[in-house]
Amino acid sequence: MATIADPSPECRTVRMTGELDLLTAPGLASGLARARRGTQPPYVIVDLSDVSFMDCSALGALCEARTDCLERGGWLRLVYTRRVIGHLLRAVGLTAAFPRYATVEAARQGWYSAVPR
Repeated sequence: MATIADPSPECRTVRMTGELDLLTAPGLASGLARARRGTQPPYVIVDLSDVSFMDCSALGALCEARTDCLERGGWLRLVYTRRVIGHLLRAVGLTAAFPRYATVEAARQGWYSAVPR
C-alpha cells in the first residue's frame, strides 16, 4: 500500500511497505500519480525502506513516474536499504536512473550513497 506524506508543498514522499510485486504494483503506480498531481515541478521521494521484496512489476511505474517528473523539471528519488532492490536495479541496468538514497532526508538533500552489495 502506498501512503503519501507532504513534508513540504515542493516535495512529496510515497512510502511503500511489504512486497512490491504483480499484485501490489498498481498501488505503487496510483500513489506515484497522486504524489505528482498538483505539483510543478514534481519532486517525489519513493521510500522503499520497509519493502521486503520487489520484482520487475514495480519498475514500469517507477520509470513512468521518473520520466514524468524529469519532463516537468523535477525529479524522483528512491530510498532503500535492502540489497534485493539494489540487485534488481543493477540487473536491469537502472542504477544510474535510480541512485540509492539511505534516508528520506538524504534524498531530499540529494545525498546519494553506494548501492549495498
